[in-house]
Amino acid sequence: MIKKNVLDREYRLYKSLLKKEEVLFSFEGGDISVGDLRQLGLFPPIYVVVVDEIEFYNERLFKCVVLSEEIALAYLKDTPVIKLHNFKMVLACLPFWVYLMEDFLKNFSMILGKVSNFEKLIEHAEKTSIPDNLQGEYIRLEMSRLAPYNTFSLLNFLDTLSSYEESFQAIKVDYQVYKTFQEYAFSQAATSKNVFKGKNFFAFLERKDDEAKLILYLPQHAIGKKVKITFKDKVLFEGELETDKLIIEPLPFSLDYSILEEELDVQI
Repeated sequence: MIKKNVLDREYRLYKSLLKKEEVLFSFEGGDISVGDLRQLGLFPPIYVVVVDEIEFYNERLFKCVVLSEEIALAYLKDTPVIKLHNFKMVLACLPFWVYLMEDFLKNFSMILGKVSNFEKLIEHAEKTSIPDNLQGEYIRLEMSRLAPYNTFSLLNFLDTLSSYEESFQAIKVDYQVYKTFQEYAFSQAATSKNVFKGKNFFAFLERKDDEAKLILYLPQHAIGKKVKITFKDKVLFEGELETDKLIIEPLPFSLDYSILEEELDVQI
């Protein structure tokens, strides 16, 4: 176990390197693909492994697991690490992930190598709790550093999708379906995750007051075709698709919506 005074010293040193206003510097990022290990144009540096790609209408959004050189601050129990022998560097995986647009990665990141097996990185990023200690404070600091680029990428991606067609097809959730969703509610109000990708869909969750709604984006080629959307054994929608964007509401607010990626099924 790392002594607290060592962590204190490392954290103070790290924070002293940060500027009040984060400045991005550019790289020749080249083509982006799943498995890329990339350094972002930030100082102190932050690294990402591209673990998934979402493509709609020729727009590409990438899910990225975040890594850090600050091993003492980043390392929790069973934290996956990547050793870069060519750079004499070790990177530790942080317990969160971000979504970044293709243009952002092309302009503000450079590739360091490829990672062929990143399942442990994904598991750590998605399932590890952030502790309430100095290491947790550091991890949240890194989240805040990346938040503007994560939020910008998501909003830009969603805005691009919405620009193709303004109309939405509404799906009203009946009581039985609502109760089915509610079965998965947890004691905590909600997880921080609000973007989901599944087979044939990309979804964005909006929470308001005591309910939520899901904006579902489907492939453009599905318009005019018969589509069936189910959650568990409950049919949410079955019929001809009029537009590639659906609003599913109302949904319970206090729900871990990550279940959508496993149980929401879109058949075209």
